[in-house]
Amino acid sequence: MGLDFVAIDFETANHFRGSPCAVGLTRVTDGHVTDTVSTLIYQEEFDGFNILIHGITPDDVVDAPPFDVVWPELLDWIGSLPIVAHNAAFDTGVIRDALDQDGTPWPDLTYACTLVMGRRTYDLPSYRLPFVAEAAGIDFNPDLHHNAEADAELSALIMLDIARRNGASSLDDLASGLGIRLGRIADEGWHGCTVRNRPGRPGYALSASEIEVNADADPENPFFGLGVTFTGALTSMTRALAWQRVAHLGGAPLGSVSKHTNLLVFGFQDASRLTPGATGSSKFRKALALKAKGQEIEIIGEDDFLAMLQESGAIVSAD
Repeated sequence: MGLDFVAIDFETANHFRGSPCAVGLTRVTDGHVTDTVSTLIYQEEFDGFNILIHGITPDDVVDAPPFDVVWPELLDWIGSLPIVAHNAAFDTGVIRDALDQDGTPWPDLTYACTLVMGRRTYDLPSYRLPFVAEAAGIDFNPDLHHNAEADAELSALIMLDIARRNGASSLDDLASGLGIRLGRIADEGWHGCTVRNRPGRPGYALSASEIEVNADADPENPFFGLGVTFTGALTSMTRALAWQRVAHLGGAPLGSVSKHTNLLVFGFQDASRLTPGATGSSKFRKALALKAKGQEIEIIGEDDFLAMLQESGAIVSAD
């Protein structure tokens, strides 16, 4: 089989990951986009935060089919092809949780993640979808971000660029060349699309606070095993609450930027507290310096941090 796959993107109605309200799919055949489809999915309960992200409201889906009607059509459209998504841990989690909600057995699917593979291909301060699209030379329309059909096609184009840059003619060859294990869902269980033998993962004793890190958290959520440092003031929650949520998801909240930091989250920067002439905090500057030396640090804003919490099934409003 050549470079053949189906890229998929879900939008959800609320904090429960198994609440898909829209899905987009893009088919790639022999390295070329050949077809794209999308549909809204009926859901009753919507969270305001989710509506702010994707703009889909209860009125939009009132006449849409429910997931148990949509799913067989999606599965037929996918066929025997592997699926691709940007942050596939979220989209495949939507599939598993929505099927569990309906009491439907899991399908047998192999999948690849453009977020995981993008980190092995591009040198970026952040690997959120807009940044990776720009690195891949793809025109990104911010007005269409979180439109399921547009994001599915964007993920497909990013995967094609990743394959081209790595000289791969199939997803199996690409995964092997990047040292990545493709993910798989099957009736008997599942495993994620992950880097094999990932080095440099911090130990749980590295937490900067007294908060106990949840070692039993879902290893597929985007915070698990990461050292996370914050700089600036968050507008959505206190720093302590942000630490707690990271720790609950298996990440290690760190008080400073160091060799153990994998993710730096920056909030509002009070200019009066910066060094004269500086455009960012000392943590921000140190993260850039360590990244320039080859350390794998991703730098994201508060909006992306909240989106990652949402993808993990965490409640994002302040307690």
